[in-house]
Parts: sequence; C-alpha cells; structure tokens
Amino acid sequence: MTEIDLTPAVEPDQPGRSRIRNWLIVGGIGALLAFILVQALTSARVFFYNVDEAVAQRSELGDETFRMQGVVVSEPETDTDGRMTFTVNFNEVDAQVVHVGEEPSDLFELGQNVVVEGHWEGDAFTSAQILVKHSENYVAEYGDDRPGVGENISQ
Repeated sequence: MTEIDLTPAVEPDQPGRSRIRNWLIVGGIGALLAFILVQALTSARVFFYNVDEAVAQRSELGDETFRMQGVVVSEPETDTDGRMTFTVNFNEVDAQVVHVGEEPSDLFELGQNVVVEGHWEGDAFTSAQILVKHSENYVAEYGDDRPGVGENISQ
C-alpha cells in the first residue's frame, strides 16, 4: 500500500506582506487620530478681538463666532422681544451689540468692561453670552478696614 502524506502544506513565510499590512493598520489609526484631533481643536477655538479689531475685520469674520471685548458706552435698552441693545467701545471705535442670551450679572453697567461672545449680523454684533470683567480696585475703593485684612493669622 502506498503511504499518503497527511502533513499540512505550509506556505513559505512572507514577512514583507505582514509587515506592510501592519504599517497600513498603524498608519490608518494614526490618520484617524490626527483627523479627530484637528476637528476637536478647530471646533473648540473661539477667537478674542478688541472692538476696533473686530470692526476692522468684520467682512473677513462673517458669521464666525468669536469674543469681542470693550467698554459699555451706552445705557442698555431692552426691547419687547427681550433683546438687549447697547454699544461697546475700544480705541475710540464703537460697535452695537444685540444680546439675545441670558441676562448679564448685576455688575453689568455703563462704563463696565465686558466680553461678548457671538457673531456679526450685518452692522450689529449679535451676542449670546456676556462676560463682565470685574474691577480690580476693591481694596483701593474700600480700604483695608475689612475684618481680617492685614491681621496676622498665626497670633
């Protein structure tokens, strides 16, 4: 009787193919991670401009969301739809702001530094958020006669 060879046939080792496949997988994962990182960074950034810069770049900014800072130079007026309109100024350049978000804090007033976040709609800046920059003159305005100020705690 003739013997039948039942040992499995082994293909010759081809290290080049498996190495290329591994590099393609690693490259694909790397490209995916880079894409996710770029998307996260570009969608999360909000630029910050002074009023004069934002007005000068109005056409380039279009409807892009950004933050604009300035000093409130007109009394805020609220219309029947709840929109608050006021003017901010920086370096002798004014911009009209139409705020359609939450009411600003009690610190919001004429002459106050503010940062508004929103975008241009025509000649007006439409804001969805107002950040009020508080004064740094608390001690100068009220002195050091507050309890605990200037006292040595270790005594």
